[in-house]
Order: sequence, then C-alpha cells, then structure tokens
Amino acid sequence: MKVVILCGGDGIRLKNSLEFIPKAMVKIGHRPLLWHVMKIYAKYGFNDFILALGKDGDKIRNYFLNYDRFANDISITLGAVDVKINSQHQEDKWKITMVDTGEYAGTGARLARCKKYLDQEKFFLTYSDCLANIQIDKLLNQHNKSNKVTTVSGINPPYRYGEFVKTNGEVSSWNEISHLSSRKGWVNGGFMIFENTIFEYVNSLNECVLEKEIFTSLVKNKQIDIYEHEGFWQGVDNDREYNFLNELCEKNSEYWLIDK
Repeated sequence: MKVVILCGGDGIRLKNSLEFIPKAMVKIGHRPLLWHVMKIYAKYGFNDFILALGKDGDKIRNYFLNYDRFANDISITLGAVDVKINSQHQEDKWKITMVDTGEYAGTGARLARCKKYLDQEKFFLTYSDCLANIQIDKLLNQHNKSNKVTTVSGINPPYRYGEFVKTNGEVSSWNEISHLSSRKGWVNGGFMIFENTIFEYVNSLNECVLEKEIFTSLVKNKQIDIYEHEGFWQGVDNDREYNFLNELCEKNSEYWLIDK
C-alpha cells in the first residue's frame, strides 16, 4: 500500500527564527518531522510514499534529492566533482514520489491531485506534523473489517489549559493537564486509510477540504470508521510542542519509533 502525506500546509515560526519553516522540515532530533512520520509507516513495511507538496515544497525536494549525502558518511576531494558514499542508510528501499499540489489547495484538493499516482486500491493518508506510536497493522486490520470508505485514527489529546471537575454541583478536583472527562467524541489523529472510492467525494478545486464537507458526506453515508488510539500522540503547532518532542529525542524516548 502507498502512503500519501500532506505536506502543503502553512509553516511555523519557532522561537529565534526569522522566517517560517515548513512544518514537515522542522528538525526533531537531527531529522525532519516528515522523516519521523515516514519511519512510522516504514516500521510496518510500508515505504512507498507520495508527498503532496505545497508552499516551500522545494525544501522537501532538495532534502530527498540529496538524501544519500545527508544520511551517509561521505568522502570528497576538494576541486573534484566525485563524491564517494562510504555507508548505506536504512532508508535505501524507500520510494518517494513528490507531487506539486499548489500553494493554496485544501487537503481534499491535494489528495485529488495525487490520484494519478495511486492504483485502484486502498491507501494510507496522513499529515506531516504529528507523531504517534499508533500500530499501523491494527489500524489496517480494523479498516479491512469495516467495509467503509475510510478509517480515521481518533485521539483524546490532553487539554492544555487544565480542567475543573464538578460532582453533585461542587468542584471536586482540578487537573492541570488532563484529558477532558466530559469529552464524548474523538479528535482526528491524522493516521487514515482510504479506499480508492474516496475519489468519488473529492475534487481538485482549491476549496475542497477533507475535514469539512468530505468528512460530513462520509458520515452522512455511514462510510467512516474510527480507530481509537489511546497511546502516545503529539502534533507540532508551537515552540512548546516542538521542544517537548526534542526533549524526548534527547532522552532516547522516541515513543513513535519504539516497538510495543
């Protein structure tokens, strides 16, 4: 199965940075966030990737076009053209197709513009800015049993501002960082599977957004299932989340890459 990764969203400006950085290329440890997302799938044997590029997509192109030189030990002779690759990285089997899907396209439009690179089969789709220790094989097994057009991973992220809990009309506890006890639904965790029939719902117009009218239509037609993920999940939208993931790397606690 192929893995489509949406890489065309707005960038992020981190502390002490003078320009916006594509979220996909923000360094977590010594590798881009996008690389970590790809490693999650590669761990389960899925290494055929389609990257839906948008603004600053050239930075992603350049990274992978020069990946052998970035990831291996190399030897060069100054003044000469030849570069000798002295080692072989673990990603030598990855197949990567990079698609220019435009600067202003919605997520549905970006997917539609990748259609020509997808066979008549199901495929994974995810974002380039969130990490999780999600078990891809279990996500796939549930989808195969569901007979739905799509299966979306559902998460209950911590509520960053904390919560008061009331019991019998009185405040009974205060949780500084907590999953909302009153939450009945699930938030889209970003790790999704689609049948090829999703292309009956999406189109290539810039205004087509998966998370709006497309999901609404799928729910109405009873064609969406939720895989409940209660393990580690973290997106990157600000310095706090960026620093948190880098601190995990420093502690060798990359939960998203650790086998359970």
